[in-house]
Amino acid sequence: MSEAVNTNENVINAENTAQTITENTENTAELLPEGAVRIKFEKRGSLKFISHLDIQRTVKTALRRAKIPVWYSQGFNPHPKMTFALPLSIGTESLCEYIDIRLTRPMERETLIRSLDGALSPEMNVLDAYIPQSKLSEIAWAEYELSSPQLLDAEVAKLSAESIPILKNTKNGEKEVDIAPMIREYKANGDTIRVTLSADSAHYLNPEYVASVLRLTDWTTTRTAVFFADGSEFR
Repeated sequence: MSEAVNTNENVINAENTAQTITENTENTAELLPEGAVRIKFEKRGSLKFISHLDIQRTVKTALRRAKIPVWYSQGFNPHPKMTFALPLSIGTESLCEYIDIRLTRPMERETLIRSLDGALSPEMNVLDAYIPQSKLSEIAWAEYELSSPQLLDAEVAKLSAESIPILKNTKNGEKEVDIAPMIREYKANGDTIRVTLSADSAHYLNPEYVASVLRLTDWTTTRTAVFFADGSEFR
């Protein structure tokens, strides 16, 4: 009888220990430590008409209002350490914007997301916050959704050509560039086409050039995802 009681007690103790370990692991996983943190957010609606510089100012103000313990530079005019990925052209919405900040002390992940989201416009929502395992510069491809009633199958077929020469604006003025190698894939469906374009610093392709090839004059653009060089989704 004594052995049975001891066995039951051991089982109960083991279950309690396992539960405690699980709870501690979950709590630890939700705590963002001091150091680098990556924030994912979306920019929708009327915010597509504000510049990248204005977005930077908006985030800077929101970080202060939300009382996020972000690291500030030293000197006469201190500013928060933050790095943005792939600035958007004015007029483009996005479901996947990223910014790296640096915390000066640990903070609960959900608290950071809720506080920062509450300090931003309703059209600019914080989607996630986590410890980065990659560099923002590792983004190699970006997927865009272009929507227009002017989209025609005959024009979409041009994106399959071996060569797609266009006049592209460069630092040295306009230059003829073949953008075919900068288009990874595309898929059209009715009035919408999703196209994955080169996004690295050396071969960045603005989706406006694709719209030009498709002969669109009235369209909307949304960045829907970004990827590593191997095609896996960036995080």
